[in-house]
Amino acid sequence: MIGSDFEDNIFRRRMMKEVAPGLPVHFSFYSPTVKVQVQAAAEHLPGANGRYIGNGVTIEFVPEDAAAVERVREFIWHWEENSPFTGARKINHLRRGVDPESVNGMLEMVRGVDKRAAAKAADAAEPDELREMIEAEDAKALARLPGIGEKRALAVVEFYKNERSPRRFLHAANRNDRFRGAPVQTELDLSGDLEAQVEEHAARARALGDPDPLGPNEPPGHTTLRNANLLHPVPMTPSLMGRSVYYPEQVALFADTLKRVLVRGEKLAGVRALRIHRGKIFHMVKLPGVGEKTRARVLASGLLDHEYTYGNLVAVEGVTETQARTIAEAAINEGMVNGNGTEVRAS
Repeated sequence: MIGSDFEDNIFRRRMMKEVAPGLPVHFSFYSPTVKVQVQAAAEHLPGANGRYIGNGVTIEFVPEDAAAVERVREFIWHWEENSPFTGARKINHLRRGVDPESVNGMLEMVRGVDKRAAAKAADAAEPDELREMIEAEDAKALARLPGIGEKRALAVVEFYKNERSPRRFLHAANRNDRFRGAPVQTELDLSGDLEAQVEEHAARARALGDPDPLGPNEPPGHTTLRNANLLHPVPMTPSLMGRSVYYPEQVALFADTLKRVLVRGEKLAGVRALRIHRGKIFHMVKLPGVGEKTRARVLASGLLDHEYTYGNLVAVEGVTETQARTIAEAAINEGMVNGNGTEVRAS
């Protein structure tokens, strides 16, 4: 770690306070390679809703309760303390321990405003003054602040204008944007047919991954809902996930959930609400003896979640009896299938 043990411990204590039930917290890494190594562990952290964020180095947690909060804190503390190559570098999108309500915090959220420029501006303005300038979109007054200047002032105005904007976008990115192509973005027309818009977006997002569910190449990243800044997913909204194949029932369910969130104003929390995915069970439960290849075979078989019975699973080529029994038992425990082994139709 960079800096003294005293400074690191102060940072960790501040970081721990940022983790609270129901609030999204971002855990970022220096290296995408390290992030990929711990992604599976993060996704299977009980109650934490760990999910990939499309910048290649960030995991988002949304703890459901106090127990999940402690699990997330332990997970972050372990990687902060034991890995010299990674660490919690962004908590609520800010650098170490910065109060998001302070001058530094409000400015550092803007791309193009570094911590030095924000620190200079903090010496000349109070949070209330800065907030008034931003709300009035007064770029001239912002430009007069030390360390800001005209270019950064316009960036600050544009950033917060986008934060207030009702425009919403679907954003899909591969886990390695450098090699798999630029992210796919779709602006939503909330008065139009959301399902048709999601279908069109999913068709374009397929190009980011291997079209073969059993192929060796990477899947695309999750499709997340973002505001006009396109920097971070809008908190507590669902993600559409797939291995470059988005099935029709996924798209329909995702579109319906977006309508509930964006049009009806509902708020979602929890794995089932946040993840719209065929084979959702693989992202909620750690299944011993069931690896990536078996998971891919089950997803490619065409079975829906409520069809994960032992009889259906054992008929899938390449799935052993033990694996079929493990998946079927997990499906029963998660309420996807009745205890007597009959299918439960999703409502």
